Amino acid sequence: MDPASQQHLLVIRDISGNRNRQQKQDDGAELPKLSFSNPWQQWSWFAWTALCEIGGLDMNVKKILVSIGMIILPAFPALAENNTFEGDVQATGEISNVSGNKAKFNEYSDIRKNGLYTGFLFKFDSDDFFIQGLASDIGYDTQHYRLDGGEYGKFKFYLDYNEIPHNYTFGAKTFYNGVGTNVLTNKFGAALPTADTSQWNQLDYAIRRDATSGGFTLQLPKPFYFSFSAAREERNGTIPTGVASTNPGGYSLELPTPVAYITDTVKAEIGYATKPVFASLSAEYINFDNQNQQLFFFNPAGPAGNGDAMNLPPSNQNYKLAFKGGAQLPLNSKLNINLANSRTMSEANLFNSYVTTVVNPITISSSVFHGQVDIQNYQAVLTSNPVPFLFTKIFYKYYDRLNMSDQITTVDPTVGGGTPFVNLLFSYRINSAGIDLGFKLPARLYLQTGYSYVRTDREAQRGDLPETRDNNYTADLTWRGSDFMTPKIGYQHLQRGADHGVLNKQYFPDQASENAIAPYFSRYDATEQYRDTYKASVDIYPIDKLNFNIGYKIIMTDYQDTALGLRKVTDNVANVDAGYTIGNIIQLNAYVDYEAKRSYQFQRQLPAPPVTAANPFGPTQNATNFNWDARIDDYTFSFGVNAEVFIIPKKLTMVFQYDNVQSNGGVDLTYLNSAALAAGTPAGTRTNENIDLNTWDDYTLRAIVAKLIYTPLKPVTMVAGYAYESFSYNDNAWNGYVLVPAVAGTNGAFLTGAYANPSYHANVVFLSLNYRY
Repeated sequence: MDPASQQHLLVIRDISGNRNRQQKQDDGAELPKLSFSNPWQQWSWFAWTALCEIGGLDMNVKKILVSIGMIILPAFPALAENNTFEGDVQATGEISNVSGNKAKFNEYSDIRKNGLYTGFLFKFDSDDFFIQGLASDIGYDTQHYRLDGGEYGKFKFYLDYNEIPHNYTFGAKTFYNGVGTNVLTNKFGAALPTADTSQWNQLDYAIRRDATSGGFTLQLPKPFYFSFSAAREERNGTIPTGVASTNPGGYSLELPTPVAYITDTVKAEIGYATKPVFASLSAEYINFDNQNQQLFFFNPAGPAGNGDAMNLPPSNQNYKLAFKGGAQLPLNSKLNINLANSRTMSEANLFNSYVTTVVNPITISSSVFHGQVDIQNYQAVLTSNPVPFLFTKIFYKYYDRLNMSDQITTVDPTVGGGTPFVNLLFSYRINSAGIDLGFKLPARLYLQTGYSYVRTDREAQRGDLPETRDNNYTADLTWRGSDFMTPKIGYQHLQRGADHGVLNKQYFPDQASENAIAPYFSRYDATEQYRDTYKASVDIYPIDKLNFNIGYKIIMTDYQDTALGLRKVTDNVANVDAGYTIGNIIQLNAYVDYEAKRSYQFQRQLPAPPVTAANPFGPTQNATNFNWDARIDDYTFSFGVNAEVFIIPKKLTMVFQYDNVQSNGGVDLTYLNSAALAAGTPAGTRTNENIDLNTWDDYTLRAIVAKLIYTPLKPVTMVAGYAYESFSYNDNAWNGYVLVPAVAGTNGAFLTGAYANPSYHANVVFLSLNYRY
């Protein structure tokens, strides 16, 4: 072991020893001991325990991981003579200044005002065994640790721990006490919350995900193998949930909803791997546990006591059994099959009342809902290359989702005259088959063609569109007849046919309205459509140090048989990428991407049910029964440039990167009847110009990174840099967002500030040191 490695080992020992002593004081227990028979085991043990310690893991988890290490690490043979050992240690100091929305800037990161980010990587490899590990962002909410190892031809293992934050909003405000729990009470007693939000409680909307996993694979007597893995993911935090204070209508409430999820996954697989046959059988179990399955909250519109409640995601279990197989066949062919069955089950307690301004009791056939969904997924693929100029692929897929959940009968005396309501269960079945053919043609042309047929049966649960049939055709042509250019063109056509019917409604007024609407209204997710996709690209490399890629694609979707609904969507996408090297001094790369998406929908405003006439081409046009349409435009333009200047080759490099992304959207609304415009509030102020949404999901994101990379010695690299990021958001729905509570007697909203004002500007200065050994 070289001196640098020994010095690194001392650092790890110091970290491990200090943390062990502190943990012993905190928990009254210590980690297991292990004696070493060779230097390899000693080094591996210290690396392993360091990973367990610095990950911030629970003591019980540490004990488990270290115990696994006691079993696995001594199994490695003595340190071999022919081995390689390498790695690096890195430390980066950052000073940042963020103005605006800090949560949006740190949406999936943990960049603090002043931070020191450390990490390391090591790899050991010999003729018989290997081990490698990494650590990054040690001690931060984005920290990651991983250890892989094994003995060639016998076994391999891995351990992984990763934290990923998701920050929504910092500094939100709520009048609720009990944030983070499933019981939210009013800070101001039974009265409506005060409009002085400075007296409200402050909270952060954020989720932290901690994922721990590990597994191993044993090579049984050849050609058999066995693998096992286990994982736990914990999500904790608070997210906003919007609800209506009464059913229907009333105040709009933003509730700080607790997240306390634990997902455990266990998977085992046994297989047979040799030529010409492969086969494996696996079993998987997933348990999702929500520690808060109901949320109880103060409802400002509710009756005396102001108590209300709602269900949160229920705990559930998933069982899956799968078989995979493959076999080499004559004519240079291979058959692969994948067969899987799974079952997901859940259970939820049901409420026997709901709130308007009073508590409304209802009758339900069962107070507990048992959910069960069974899925069958079968696939078979046959690939072949019988002659040098022909490649074939034939496939078949079967997917069946069967909902076997409870059907609960509900009777509400105030709705539908007490007509019983039964929840519908949604099941569907998909059969798809197809063939792909690839041809090597003269003049260095390659043609790829394909056809697939997809049939989706939704049975009686989707009465409006019980069945759809897709015919997909594809063709791609590539020419490789030039040494400096490779052009490609492609075409795809989708033709979807559908059977139409009428949705099943629970109450007669609703069913009467649906019967009137159904002949004219088509839901775009499954109705007839024709989609044509044209694409072309070319790679150009006239000289060794210059290259271009130019591409264009247009997708045109036409819902030709739709009267009311989405009728047309057109999507244009273009891109240019280029790279150029000037001598051995400058490397330039640039890109430009552009997308323009436009859609058109024709709709009709209908009066309150029951609706007796919905014909959009009929004579009825008034303030409450009229046609309207919408043209939606969404443009995205992005470009960037990267330059690397090798000031002193292999010693000093300057890097500059600039990225700019802009999105601009808008909705052109047109009311096709003057009476509808005149019915505005106040009357006569509404026109077809001022009802448009001119700013719709508009944003601009700019990022600049400049840094100097200096390598004074071969194992040492120093980086000094500056980064700037700016995000500006503009949308009609969010502009003017104010945190003002509802006024008594109005249909206002009790907001908390979730997702408000997402714009920010950030400056980050950083200095990094990396030592490679």
